[in-house]
Amino acid sequence: MGQFFQKEKALIFFNFSKNGESSMVGIWGWVNSMLNLSTQKRLFIMFLVVALIPLLTLGIISYDQSSKVVNGKLSNYNHFAGEKIKAQLDQMLEDMYFSAAEIEQYLRDNTSVNLQHQEPRTYEDFKEVDNLQRLLQAHKKSNIRGIYIITSSGYYYGDYDFKIKDFKKQDIWKRTIWSRDSEMGIYEPFHLKENQVDHVLGLIVPLKFSYGVLNNSYLLIETDIDDVYHLMEVLEEDLQSRITIRNELGQPMYHSKSAEADSADDILWKENTSINNWEVEIRVPRDKFYESSQVILKMVSIGILFAFILALILSYVFSNQFSKRIFKLKMAIDEVSKGIFDTKILADDKKDEIGKLGSQFNRMVEKIKQLMEEVREKESTKREAEMKAIHYQINPHLLFNTLNTIQWKARMDGNVEIGKMLMHLIKVLEKNLDPTIDLIPLKEELQSLQHFFAIQELRYGKNFTFSLKMDERLEEGLIPRMTLQPMLENIFFHAFEDGTGTIGLEFLETHSYFRLVLKDDGKGIPPEKQEALFTRPIGKGRGGVGLYNVKQKFYIHYGTDFHINTDSVVGKGTTISITWPKRWVNEDDQSSDQSVDCG
Repeated sequence: MGQFFQKEKALIFFNFSKNGESSMVGIWGWVNSMLNLSTQKRLFIMFLVVALIPLLTLGIISYDQSSKVVNGKLSNYNHFAGEKIKAQLDQMLEDMYFSAAEIEQYLRDNTSVNLQHQEPRTYEDFKEVDNLQRLLQAHKKSNIRGIYIITSSGYYYGDYDFKIKDFKKQDIWKRTIWSRDSEMGIYEPFHLKENQVDHVLGLIVPLKFSYGVLNNSYLLIETDIDDVYHLMEVLEEDLQSRITIRNELGQPMYHSKSAEADSADDILWKENTSINNWEVEIRVPRDKFYESSQVILKMVSIGILFAFILALILSYVFSNQFSKRIFKLKMAIDEVSKGIFDTKILADDKKDEIGKLGSQFNRMVEKIKQLMEEVREKESTKREAEMKAIHYQINPHLLFNTLNTIQWKARMDGNVEIGKMLMHLIKVLEKNLDPTIDLIPLKEELQSLQHFFAIQELRYGKNFTFSLKMDERLEEGLIPRMTLQPMLENIFFHAFEDGTGTIGLEFLETHSYFRLVLKDDGKGIPPEKQEALFTRPIGKGRGGVGLYNVKQKFYIHYGTDFHINTDSVVGKGTTISITWPKRWVNEDDQSSDQSVDCG
């Protein structure tokens, strides 16, 4: 640290030599005052300066950018909402005007509707009314709630949920009667018998060119406007906006129920419909609009204050003379705790307690590495011994000599079946009792089954069937040797009576695992015995060792990264599935010795 400050003094002197002697003296005095402080105080002051300058800068930038983003999002949201309200109104108005024009054009023809009586009395009247009803129904579009034709006498045509007396109380009807011209309005449809909407947009068009009964009648089109109301209510509740919809004459069609008056400082958005130039105005009070920015300012201020306090604490903690050496020791311990045992602390010239602790740490790491290597070797030896203990339960040399002698004797005596059975048995045992093979290809495991099934056929006759389903590519997959034979022996010994039944074997693969599924239609296994099927047998009774050995082989090769499942129904059969990690014949031998514990 002293060398660093000496270099800094030289640099400051060089840079400021031309700016006057007073400046150089001032900087020199500041450097001297810093050098006269203790190392801990110098580190403390420098840490604070370095931490606070970017902290304040970052806080100001964060507040400025965050405020811009939030305010921009709010502005875009209100603008988008105004455009959406405008778009929905445009669509509604377009549908209503289009339907009205189509109906009016149809009724201009004096032959289109030939009603003789206002209320249908004759068959022809009923037909004409039916045609008129179809016409009105055919022009319902989008959210149009209903289309009606009201005669000058008060009779109407359209849906039967219309209460004409109540409708005549609506303000839109009164304006139409007074003006004798088309009128539009937003109102509550209390005149509908089965009212399922809260607000409708109504259009009344006088039919001045109609004939006969429909002369001087009125066309009424009502559209459901609840979706627009819902959108406006969301804006009013979430942002406390005030929304006003005015018609082309500037008359208010809708205004938010707010006691707050409009102000010149309000944030304002305006949209105009394309059909009839209605104005949609959205106002948000300025203090409400910038409320989020104030919250951001408070949070940034609190964050800066908290960071300043934290900087003070950290400056005090890490500014002592031994902090760097202790930190190095801590980092080394962390790496060792993660399993990185090549970590060493560089030799320390100082012979104090920390230096001695570093030397002891290096010796401890070396000792842990030696112990782990010893444990690894012992575990490898243990697994090898377990494999040999499983496969050396009988003496292969003596067994083969004895079987060959019996086979020769049977051939001499002319007993062909016994000779064939012994020949197949020898072929089965040749591979299974080979101590040099741990994992074998599925192809070899299946080849040994041919001799096993030949023995069973000689024993029971052709009373059983066996089917195999497997992709040829899986033949190069590895499996612990002598996996299938013990499970098949268990089927013939426990599941079948006189060897009669069906056996199905299927091999599958997923992304990382092989899976075999062995099914039979034998006696089945009671539920209380299924859990103990692959466990170590208790006592010296017959049976149970083969399936236990199958599980042990998978455990030795794969640890706990395998799964055995048994599903059996008494009287219907048993299904056994085994899932284990994928390994192939051509894989590196080192990778085949590793196992992953997936718990």
